[in-house]
Amino acid sequence: MLKRSEDSQKVFTRILIGIIISTVATLLVASSILYVNYNRIALRQVYRTDMNSLTQASREVAKMTETAKSLSYQIYQDYTISALLLYSKPDIYEITSAMKQLDNYRMSLPFIESIYVYNSKSNEFFISSNEVRNGQQSISEIDDQGITGILQRFHDYKPFVPIPRTYQVGSTEATEVSSYTYLCYDTINDNAKLNYAVIVNIKDDWLSPNMNAVDQPGKTFIVNENGDLLSDFGDRTLMKNLSNEAFMQPIMQDTKQSAYFTEEVDGEKSLITYTAPDNLGWRYVRITPYDLITSDIRSMRTHTVLFCVALLIAGVLLSYLVSRKLYHPIDKVLVRLRVMEAERRGSLHLLRQDFLRGALQGRETVTGGMLEERMKFYGSSIAVQRASRLVLLRIDHFTEFNETYRDETQLVKYAMMNICTETADLHYNAEAVDMGGDLITLIFNEKAESHELGQPASNRIEELLRMMQAAVMTHLKCSISFTIGTEEDSLEDSIASYTRSAEASLHRLFMGASCLIYTSDIMAYHTKEYAFPAGKERQLIDYLMTGKTREAKQVYAEIVGETAAYPFTVFQLALSHLTMTLNHVRNTLKKNNQLTLDSVSDGLMLPVKDAEDISEVHEHFYRMFDELGSKVEEKRTLKHEELIRRINGIIERDYADPNLCLTSIADELGMSPIYVSRLYKQLTLKGLTDVINETRIAKAQHLLVETENSVADIAERTGFTNSSYFYRMFKKFNGVTPNDYRRKEFHSENF
Repeated sequence: MLKRSEDSQKVFTRILIGIIISTVATLLVASSILYVNYNRIALRQVYRTDMNSLTQASREVAKMTETAKSLSYQIYQDYTISALLLYSKPDIYEITSAMKQLDNYRMSLPFIESIYVYNSKSNEFFISSNEVRNGQQSISEIDDQGITGILQRFHDYKPFVPIPRTYQVGSTEATEVSSYTYLCYDTINDNAKLNYAVIVNIKDDWLSPNMNAVDQPGKTFIVNENGDLLSDFGDRTLMKNLSNEAFMQPIMQDTKQSAYFTEEVDGEKSLITYTAPDNLGWRYVRITPYDLITSDIRSMRTHTVLFCVALLIAGVLLSYLVSRKLYHPIDKVLVRLRVMEAERRGSLHLLRQDFLRGALQGRETVTGGMLEERMKFYGSSIAVQRASRLVLLRIDHFTEFNETYRDETQLVKYAMMNICTETADLHYNAEAVDMGGDLITLIFNEKAESHELGQPASNRIEELLRMMQAAVMTHLKCSISFTIGTEEDSLEDSIASYTRSAEASLHRLFMGASCLIYTSDIMAYHTKEYAFPAGKERQLIDYLMTGKTREAKQVYAEIVGETAAYPFTVFQLALSHLTMTLNHVRNTLKKNNQLTLDSVSDGLMLPVKDAEDISEVHEHFYRMFDELGSKVEEKRTLKHEELIRRINGIIERDYADPNLCLTSIADELGMSPIYVSRLYKQLTLKGLTDVINETRIAKAQHLLVETENSVADIAERTGFTNSSYFYRMFKKFNGVTPNDYRRKEFHSENF
């Protein structure tokens, strides 16, 4: 036994010594070979890294070009902006609307410095840039004089080929701007003359960070086929010709392929990597100091030697310990496996959230088979082929919610999602997807056994949602609203219905907090046609002009209230229309009555997307009405008010008299007709004859709806001497004939 033990010890020693010698020899030989070849390998690796960086920069330029091209086409095809391109003298409303749309295009892409729209008929530029440059400039006065030279020589430039340039902007304090200009133009007379053009200027500093990342050594720049510099490169200016510099000679001679070489640049030995010309004829060059590469090699050599020594020591110790404590590494492997399994479950939840969010927002293309496969992979309990429905949860009073929870907002939203899914688990397989902001999407997927329950699906879903609202209020102290989508045959169909439900959820503005909105009810609104009530708008203008704030608020509330029964876009358009009307009234009062309205001029536009309740919208407009009313009231005198009241009383009393006119009213008042006409116009901003006709038409509208009298009889009863004049005036004020108006009102009442 003793001899066997000694022999075993010798064999163990020989094996251990042999392993050590083999390991040392292998490490020495491998280290020597690596050290000899590492220089070349490192250069190749740096070349590949630099080439990847240059390729990425090329893609960024291509993407920039494609973005500019796509944006230019959108601007060309935009009906709102076409007035700037095609009309020689667009009116102020067309210009305002078009400039606002142009600003939307510019602000949608943060790297756009400015957008010019040029109209050769008027020789005017319409510029969307920062607040200082926004507006309209003639070709002779435009601060960017460089663009005029480009347009004069537009044949020298290909459309959608970036033109690097530096120009001065600003009328008082000139600022130098460097950008890439994309020119898209239209010509007439066989390209002899420029018709109109769209110019997109993209900031040059947007491309520089993509080419010269902070974590990558060296410098990247772009040159064209002539060797002109097209981007930042040290202290060299834009468009400087580099073809005569020594390090550029091999690049200019090699016109077809990508390669690398070493050469001195500004007195420093460097690795120079360059690409083949792209579709624009541009070449991307990267210069990496050689010292940086060799310093890494020396550092790696030292690290390699230390690593080999450490590896040898660790190998000897490990060989000794493995035979005695084999169960320790096995136990560690099992523990590690359990940790990895836990990490996998956590990552699957995040991946599932990401996938569903992308599918709902249209960023992920989903089909039945692929969707089922992905949901199984992510461990979801949802059966893709079973009936499903989307329920959109919106957090009420979201601004207050953020202020209350601050840094814990995401945690509270996660708790809210858990409450909803656990509450729904009785009847549905449920998933909750955080869509960002105040929106969470709940996916309710029917369980197999849920079909056996006798309770109708609509009652069951309402009961569940009310339970969720109560639970969230109890535990999290916040209110939530729900938009209930239609039940679809599969998860794929439910995902396709997300856009409709998202649109329907906006009607919370009318229905208030903690409401339940059915998507099907809101979508039914699309079958109805909306016509903006021009008559009520005129009433609103009249009331605002005369300082009748209470009546103005009532008419405004009626106009806005009518939009609740139409798609949300109708409300937005009506609100925009009312905002323009209010602005028109403000400007008219300021011009004609010499009122000081500076306080009213601020904040006319209300960010509707931030409003959660219609009362917030009303409050905004009511405040404007009150300020306008108070200013008008300051200028009105009791004498003039009494005179206007008497004139309006005469019109109301004698509107049926065909002889009612300016002269008859002036005779009754004992005043000059010219003075009465001028004073009435000054105080009400309306002509007296127009008011008489408006009163008669208003009475005629009432008789058309409330009586069955003929149109001729109604014309006579309202003071019109002949029917044809009545027809003409009625259509002027209402846009339709009397018969069409009667039919329309009758149809509206029946509906």
